[in-house]
Amino acid sequence: MTIAIVILISFFPLKFLYRRYVPVRGVWKIELSEVAVKHDSRVTIVDTRSYQTSFKNAIEQAYCLPLAYLNRHFRYIPNKDVIIVASDYDDKNLSIRLLKRKGIQVVGYYLIR
Repeated sequence: MTIAIVILISFFPLKFLYRRYVPVRGVWKIELSEVAVKHDSRVTIVDTRSYQTSFKNAIEQAYCLPLAYLNRHFRYIPNKDVIIVASDYDDKNLSIRLLKRKGIQVVGYYLIR
């Protein structure tokens, strides 16, 4: 009985750590020059940094949807392959997992620090 309780109690923190820190399979890092080249009618760029940060280093033709708003407004992202622009690994992992759960195909990411 106590082993079951310990397993149950340790499951939720482990799930939290997994979702935040373990990289998503099949999604590769893309350089900024490749992002500009790949941005055509088949690919959508989604900038998940905060509005203030994304305004300073704006990427042309990118949808600016900070991570906090992504769950509410993911429907406005066109039904194409997506490249995520994020400020750190945590935001990248959380954004990719959220969009994949919603059925959006994420093909790459780029980190701007």
